[in-house]
Amino acid sequence: MVKKSKFMKVINWVLNILLVVFLAGTVYVFLLRIFGNSPTDFEVISWVVGLFSIAVFKLFTFTYKLNREVGEIKVGVRNGFGRIKEDVGEIRRDINEIKNLVRKK
Repeated sequence: MVKKSKFMKVINWVLNILLVVFLAGTVYVFLLRIFGNSPTDFEVISWVVGLFSIAVFKLFTFTYKLNREVGEIKVGVRNGFGRIKEDVGEIRRDINEIKNLVRKK
């Protein structure tokens, strides 16, 4: 698991708050629009664009985090196969030594 830096934790926290605020604002503006206290089209579009912008930025941070985790998994798998290769080599050497000992007797 990737340890988050303090900066990334703060960014994630701020994005979560902004996402909730823009979601609530967008729902409020749509409800006003539906029930008659009509905000202008520009206000509605501004809230929707703000909501989508925050959601896209949040998606980018999630993708960045996921990319790092996948990279670490790939390195771990590569190292694991390298260790397995070493172990198989040791087993082969041990088998060859045992065969040589049996032939000498």
